[in-house]
Amino acid sequence: MELSVVITHHREVDLLKKCLKALQKELIGIDAEIIVVLSEYQPKMLESFRQEFSRAKFLPFKDNLFYVRSANRGLKEARGNFVLIINDDVFVSENSLGLMLDFLKNNPKIGLLGPKILYPNGLEQPSCFRFYTPLTVLCRRTILGKMKFCQKNLSRFLYQDKNLNQPEGAEVDWMMNGSGVLLRKECLQKIGLLDERFCHYFSDVDWCRRFWQNGFKVVYFPKAVFYHYHGKRSGQGGILSLFFNKIARIHLIDGLRYFWKWRLKSDTNVAN
Repeated sequence: MELSVVITHHREVDLLKKCLKALQKELIGIDAEIIVVLSEYQPKMLESFRQEFSRAKFLPFKDNLFYVRSANRGLKEARGNFVLIINDDVFVSENSLGLMLDFLKNNPKIGLLGPKILYPNGLEQPSCFRFYTPLTVLCRRTILGKMKFCQKNLSRFLYQDKNLNQPEGAEVDWMMNGSGVLLRKECLQKIGLLDERFCHYFSDVDWCRRFWQNGFKVVYFPKAVFYHYHGKRSGQGGILSLFFNKIARIHLIDGLRYFWKWRLKSDTNVAN
């Protein structure tokens, strides 16, 4: 089998339906399977989707697995040589999946490939970043972010000093996984699945770091375009949000786990 598509889903029924309809058009002529991991599923919804999307395999769970465990359940079921991972709020635009598959096949040193991500209004969503440092977190989370040295740090973090819109793709440190990444299944034999010590945030940072560490490139491919409908749901906000915003607290906890995990390790193979 050429391709497995793993979709992580949590409650967004209408978006999942649109996501699947868009995918079905893109998968015509491709030997592919669709695996949908359902967190906190509703039995009536599941039966309806099984009838409408008979090609898809649904993995229902009563509990909320959160992103990392959901993605891993799908990866364990995947049989394709390549695997596309997306959230249910991501829509694949016309011809983008075929472009990504061809590019990955022709570039064996690339392990992970990501498209350009747009909001529904056509504005670009930042999806590629340099690796976090503790200073980057402070600059994003505290009043320090308004200071000149923090602005410089954040600009570099967001790759604002580099033109990533290259037709041949651009190497990057890491990319957001949930908004769409295509990977070689064989890489998982060396790298392993997503680290389930992370709830969601920083799991993609950690995974991309492991791709680089094992000699596989992480590449941004702007010829392919995905639309991310809920891209603005995140752990954004100042330090006060840590007291009132559950997502912000999860982001902080995952960040602490990430820095502790990589505290004594250095990167020898990373993007510039």
